[in-house]
Amino acid sequence: MEGKHLIITCTLIMNNQEISTHALINCGATGIAFRDQDLASHQQIPLQELEEKRQVKVINGRPIECGDIMHIATVQMMIQDYQE
Repeated sequence: MEGKHLIITCTLIMNNQEISTHALINCGATGIAFRDQDLASHQQIPLQELEEKRQVKVINGRPIECGDIMHIATVQMMIQDYQE
């Protein structure tokens, strides 16, 4: 990624398996975390297809270049002692 971003280390937990990764902090987050589909595929994280796709817009109102969100994955995420 280009520019300066606030990136933290986190752990995804699925079926008692821990996956160490990084997360980009977004101050305008809506309570939904977005992960790359390649990571989900590589780590064999099950995806569920959404009934309606979701469009994500970047700061200037344009749709995000990677396209609409069409799947959801449910995993636990841990940042130090905080778990969600």
